[in-house]
Amino acid sequence: MSTIDAITKRRSIRKYKADQIKDADLEQIIQAGQIAPNAGPFQISVVQNAELLNKISAVTVEAMKNSGIKMMVDRAAIPGFNPLYGAPTLVVLSAPAKNPYSLANIATAGANMTIAATALGLGSCLMATPELGLKADAELAQAVGIPEGNTVMLCVTLGYAADDVKIPERKPAGKVNYVR
Repeated sequence: MSTIDAITKRRSIRKYKADQIKDADLEQIIQAGQIAPNAGPFQISVVQNAELLNKISAVTVEAMKNSGIKMMVDRAAIPGFNPLYGAPTLVVLSAPAKNPYSLANIATAGANMTIAATALGLGSCLMATPELGLKADAELAQAVGIPEGNTVMLCVTLGYAADDVKIPERKPAGKVNYVR
């Protein structure tokens, strides 16, 4: 798949099969994140432990319920809601809060990983919601491997899309202005 095809076909997948992704694919995805443009350090923490994923999900649901953000409160109130969408792999991206470029570093790493996942035939979703749970529970953040002084900024779910996932057509977003 060409790079442009992978970018065009990338979608946010919100329902996964339980099957774990192949280690070789995971390594390629992680490397794509590591080689993203950056202006400073960041941490990539990969979680595949089912018990830890369940705990992250549960803590995140509680953080969403208490967020005061209507959309999050409403979504967390749905019976059985799983903010990780059943993904067997969660990549947690963190960086020093003091670096003014940390969010840009994390965003480019996350984007690279989702495009690499698409090129490998995997589903992914770049999201901020699990950061609520990891910020609310310091012990959980430590279990995930978030370094002292880092802040969780984004997460990426990875896995095989469930068979019944309907992938919508994507329309270009954003306005374009040419100055020539």
